[in-house]
Amino acid sequence: MYDIDHTIPLVDLQLIRAPHFHIPIDEQSPFYQEPLVNLKHYDLPFLSWHAITDGSNPPYKKPIQGSRQEGWLRKTIAEKLARANQLLAPYNAELLILDAYRPIECQRGLWTFFYERGRRELPHGDEAMWRQYALGYLRDPRNFNPQDARTFPIHITGASIDVTLRQKSTGHWMNMGTRFEEIIDASTTDYFEKQWQQGLIPDDDERLWNRRLMDWALRSEGFLNDPILYWHYDWGNQIWIKVRNALYGDAPEKAWYGHIAAPDWEVEEAHLTAEA
Repeated sequence: MYDIDHTIPLVDLQLIRAPHFHIPIDEQSPFYQEPLVNLKHYDLPFLSWHAITDGSNPPYKKPIQGSRQEGWLRKTIAEKLARANQLLAPYNAELLILDAYRPIECQRGLWTFFYERGRRELPHGDEAMWRQYALGYLRDPRNFNPQDARTFPIHITGASIDVTLRQKSTGHWMNMGTRFEEIIDASTTDYFEKQWQQGLIPDDDERLWNRRLMDWALRSEGFLNDPILYWHYDWGNQIWIKVRNALYGDAPEKAWYGHIAAPDWEVEEAHLTAEA
């Protein structure tokens, strides 16, 4: 369907589900202190899924407390994404980033959402059961310590993205096989690759090829996908180390990106207002 020589790698999800929080951070790396940058300065389309106000952001259908409208990432990550987008342009495709740097306040807001949903769906449960329910969706931020890498939610590194593809000419989202944040079997990245290998879908299935196209462009810049969710990619952080070891066995011992404090939102918002 696209003139690219690329398939989605099949992975052992047991290796992928192994914890990553024990991976240390290399504070001597030149990337460690790298600043956050606003994605609008890199011509990278961004839609803050957690900050949408019109209810069109399932499963939340409301803005999450602590979410922000602007998208931020580490400088090198933004540069890599801009180059990946250039590869996609001949295919009338571009990245649409749906979550980037996530401040701890937003992580807490998401935790509250899923913990409370667990309480509703498991009314006879207890705190341990509701916590386990929420852990099926994200890291628990309640013990977050910016000095302890074992407590870092991965999006707080500024080196993780949740992303999909859209048509460059129309802005229409491309068919990736499931909705964003729809956590079902088909959301695992290699789902349609396995379907194709078993002869259950044709060679030109658009869901298969759209996932291949996005993975091809992002891997060209060294990003690796968390195979549990086709929309999540990392570079240089703890999950990237874990996935690279699971796939290739040759990751560095330490991650380059750890926790980074949020930008000065008020200064940035004042700057954006002045630009408008």
